[in-house]
Amino acid sequence: MRRLSLRLLPVMVMLSLFPTLLASAALAQTSGFPTISERQFTGGSAIVTVTGSTKMSQTIPLNTKASYGDGEVTWLQFGESGSDEGDALITYGEGKEIGMSVGKGKFIATGGIAPGEKSLCSGKVKATGVLVAGEYTCTGVTSKMHDGTLGKVDYQIKFTAKS
Repeated sequence: MRRLSLRLLPVMVMLSLFPTLLASAALAQTSGFPTISERQFTGGSAIVTVTGSTKMSQTIPLNTKASYGDGEVTWLQFGESGSDEGDALITYGEGKEIGMSVGKGKFIATGGIAPGEKSLCSGKVKATGVLVAGEYTCTGVTSKMHDGTLGKVDYQIKFTAKS
């Protein structure tokens, strides 16, 4: 029983952090957290590269209907969550944490950065009155593969979101 519990630990940790990373959202650039004003996003894209247990390399358009900023929380959705074409999500929130995930079909990998905590992800972002742009890299992230098994991936998201 103990062996099974230890093998499931990464899954349980990933599943317990997933809502927090997505809902409460996230951090910012190497020199500090970005201030992103209230806005509706009108365009942009993310270049997503995944290596490791699965591979993916594509440009995904910003989902303008699902992306917004209310002055405290910003949600940048590229593509449609769970789509076979691929998707990416970057969230910024009140806790000065950042959540970032990439997926394609049933594959998903979720990482994040939280102040004062060790992270598998790093990066930077710049926000102006009309643009949020940045790049994040996550290494050694436990992922849920298409067949439901776990894998390890590295991923990079380079993105722009115009308002």
